[in-house]
Amino acid sequence: MIRHFLAIGGFVASLSASLFFLDALYPPDLHRYEDLSRTVVAADETILRVFASADETWRLPTRLEDVDRRYIAFLIAYEDKRFWTHYGVDPLAIARAFGQWAGAGRIVSGASTITMQVARLLEPRPRTLLSKSIEMARAVQLEMRLSKQDILSIYLTLAPFGGNIEGVRTASLAYFNKPPRQLTIAEAALLVALPQSPSIYRPDRHQDSAKMARAKVLERLQSTGAVSPRKAEEAEDTPIEAKRHRFPFLAPHLARRLLAENPGAVTIRTHIVPDFQASAADIVGEAVRRADPGVNAAAIIVENKTANVLAYAASSGFFDASRSGQVDYIRAIRSPGSALKPFIYAMAFDEGIAHPETFLADREKRFGGYRPVNFDGLSHGWITARHALQASLNVPAVMLLNELGPRRFLSRLHDVGVHPKLGNVGSSPGLAVALGGVGVSLEQLVAMYSALARGGVFKDLSFSKGLNTVEAVPFYDQRATAAVADILKETPRPQGRYGGAANRKIAFKTGTSSGYRDVLALGFDDTYTVGVWMGHPNAKPMPGKTGGGSAAPILFRIFDFLPVQTRRKPALEAYAVQKKVPKNLKALLTVGEKPDFSSSTLFSISFPVDGSNIPLWQRCSGSAAVYPIKMRDGKRPFSVFVNGKPIRFGSLARSVAWSPEEPGFYSILAIDRAGNVAASNVELSDR
Repeated sequence: MIRHFLAIGGFVASLSASLFFLDALYPPDLHRYEDLSRTVVAADETILRVFASADETWRLPTRLEDVDRRYIAFLIAYEDKRFWTHYGVDPLAIARAFGQWAGAGRIVSGASTITMQVARLLEPRPRTLLSKSIEMARAVQLEMRLSKQDILSIYLTLAPFGGNIEGVRTASLAYFNKPPRQLTIAEAALLVALPQSPSIYRPDRHQDSAKMARAKVLERLQSTGAVSPRKAEEAEDTPIEAKRHRFPFLAPHLARRLLAENPGAVTIRTHIVPDFQASAADIVGEAVRRADPGVNAAAIIVENKTANVLAYAASSGFFDASRSGQVDYIRAIRSPGSALKPFIYAMAFDEGIAHPETFLADREKRFGGYRPVNFDGLSHGWITARHALQASLNVPAVMLLNELGPRRFLSRLHDVGVHPKLGNVGSSPGLAVALGGVGVSLEQLVAMYSALARGGVFKDLSFSKGLNTVEAVPFYDQRATAAVADILKETPRPQGRYGGAANRKIAFKTGTSSGYRDVLALGFDDTYTVGVWMGHPNAKPMPGKTGGGSAAPILFRIFDFLPVQTRRKPALEAYAVQKKVPKNLKALLTVGEKPDFSSSTLFSISFPVDGSNIPLWQRCSGSAAVYPIKMRDGKRPFSVFVNGKPIRFGSLARSVAWSPEEPGFYSILAIDRAGNVAASNVELSDR
């Protein structure tokens, strides 16, 4: 008797050892399960873009928690009701199938468990008895190695649903345009049926067959009590849509970029806010449709506190070859025009070379062989640094850069990781840097402007969660940064009506490159920084297009939909707005210069009165009415701007004619010879 038990024990031990040896020698091949579609998702985990797997299949990773619980219950009730208790093979199901085959002389029902189906999905083979035996062995092996939840996850990822669609998550997006967590009873029943014969039951091609297959599943579910008769009847009456939906395609340029930068990541999580992304893309698209043929545009939204990128509209029309839509214009190196000027002023304020109220000479001047001129070709005499930056005058900016040194200025940018490109490799930077004589990407510019919003602390932009770390680097002194921000907040806004942006403080600057090839607008409030670019892909000139007229309206439309956060007053804001200039910074003088600082402190615009609402009326001929802009006190000549556009330069008269063409909000700015500025913000109403 003892020998008998020892023999049995030895046989069991030998068999167990053999099984463990075979299991170690021939592990399950999980290659197909690991060859997944790569996805880039938004901050709320919704998909931005899907990329096919290496074998050109749409195969999204799917876990139990990704799927509606009813679908899991339906699947187990229909396919393998003892799934949670068997060990990969269901003897009762095998006995039932064998008995039915023996009685009918043909196969009536199968005996494959979900685990056996997983074995077949991992290693597809011809449907033979040998293959079935291997599947059974593999099923036991999978049960030894994996949990029931993991086995179900493999099925949910690899189950076939027609064509190159695999997995429940992929099928739910393709056929219902929704994630599998939101499946209805009718949709869940159809997805249970589809893997039985995916090519025949595809709803986008064979509606009738799909409906019959769904009805069969619902009948079985009703018989098992998984679905009530009333719910089953309602589901069976639900129409089947004969359509295959496109996969999500938001922020395609960013998705492609992150995929290349993170080759090992299956799921890349971004900070993108889907509503922000869709709205920014719509605004950019509308602006491009109104633009000349071939013109494209881009916009990016960044959260100031974190430097997280919340929207990335890198072009309009990804598949529009006429506009080179697949080019990422957020990363493209283009001329910034005047967009670098605020940083020249910030560095000058930081190093004590100038103050917001320092007088600068805006007049014809040579710097060696370089002779800059203003955009309008005029000179304005002595003008404060504050107003020179608001009016984006070229000569004062070049004068400050000359004091700083262009090499030192670019070195400050290099220190924080911004690397403008010079026209000739190895050449020395010149004073033309102040006017856009370098190449900078919109991405780098937005990072710089968000540093102004952050009090002078620079951070590289963050595009994805957990894949890149953002370090804070000192850029400019907080006092100097606050001064520049305060100046830019008073920049006259572009013409037009704006909703949410009408009453929020937005500091912004525009840029127009030489030859009107690139137009930009960059702006920030307490919470967000926004950057906009517009131009031709091949840098073709756009005569008459400026940053103020073309890019700034896009910027303000984007700010219109961004939520307004509660504003906290910066501790150093008092410095930014204080007007008293230190004696040593009264004026930036060169040898022989003797400025006249005497000026009236009562300089103002007497009409239209600041804050007024004026009816917009038309002449009998239908032409626009003419309004006078009247100035009180101050020293002649005067320069007048409306919404940043010059109305008159060097006027000796105290009244300038203005002919607005449409209702809206208007910002009027007048500058006298001494640099004194008078402002009036009015609304012209058609009511």
